[in-house]
Amino acid sequence: MRKKIPFAGPSITQKEIDYVIDGVKNGFYETFNMHVEKLETEISDYCGTEYAIATHTCTLAMHLACLCLDLKEDDEVICTDFSWVATAYAISYTGATPILVDIDPDTWCIDPKKIKSAITNKTKAIMLVHSFGVPAKMDEIMAIAKEYNLKVIEDAAPSLGAEFNGKKVGSFGDFGCFSFHGAKIAVTGEGGMLLTNNKKLYEKARLFVAMGRTDRKAVFWSDSIGYQYTMGNLTAALALAQVQRIEELVSMKRSIFDRYEKNLSGIEGIKMIKEKENTRANYCYPSLLLQPSIKTNRDDILKHFKENNIHARPGFPRMSEFPSLKKTYENPVAEMAEKRGISLPSAANITNNDIDFVCERLIYMIKN
Repeated sequence: MRKKIPFAGPSITQKEIDYVIDGVKNGFYETFNMHVEKLETEISDYCGTEYAIATHTCTLAMHLACLCLDLKEDDEVICTDFSWVATAYAISYTGATPILVDIDPDTWCIDPKKIKSAITNKTKAIMLVHSFGVPAKMDEIMAIAKEYNLKVIEDAAPSLGAEFNGKKVGSFGDFGCFSFHGAKIAVTGEGGMLLTNNKKLYEKARLFVAMGRTDRKAVFWSDSIGYQYTMGNLTAALALAQVQRIEELVSMKRSIFDRYEKNLSGIEGIKMIKEKENTRANYCYPSLLLQPSIKTNRDDILKHFKENNIHARPGFPRMSEFPSLKKTYENPVAEMAEKRGISLPSAANITNNDIDFVCERLIYMIKN
């Protein structure tokens, strides 16, 4: 069988190895938090925010954001219906209700028009996703948030390095959240980051993230319920090296996307999910939508990929169909992405020959 073409995976260089060794040698005793602090400074400087908090996962960063915005039962948060379910569950953890709306057909990000039509007197916030590293329409979203006095959380889990109008995603809303999961553009295996420009929200998050500990009356004194959501120093050492290489990693991902687009641009019925004008996608997961003119079943294509040792992914199922979440709208565009969408392999070790082979197999299935 042909070698496996993995869906995702990191670029690890001597820099990462050296940083982790440094974490092992020097990341304890009085310097136990050294790499965490360096990472928080590095990513806040890169994204242009005032504050950053490293967390164990991005899901926990999103939960912290929801906690800090005081979301509670009977509150509603307008959220995309097309995402990994952690986006909606982070809202649900607080007792608030995710109101799941449709997506833009060109970017697979939340559709601002659907946000506006879903606002009620219970709406407290917007939770958007920069899907697969393609920026959402932040100018329209922030204008709606300002008009209706809504808070904004950016789930930018795979989108480090993406930009909207020259500004880094994750820096627009009240909070931005990133992931360092092993399938993301910058990795640690598990890890997350919470960004904000609001000092009060930052201080609130700092309290939540460390079990509410204040030492006000005694060592280990806690004044409020908190959570153990912090990132370890060794994890941060690896993340630090990755973040310092982020422009290189974005360039790699964009080159992979360009190769796919070049190979597939002349094939009728394939629509690549692309960045809009005045934005920069990091193309963490190059994705496409099979148009109605293509009669081949999407799942048959994925089966054929698997038979050829190609690991690709289907579009996310609509979260509004999950039994634990509420369905308010039909969301036909999200349904189309669910049933006709494919995210293509883009691991750091993928070669041009690998990409060409994936495209060859895709075109074969479409034409036969």
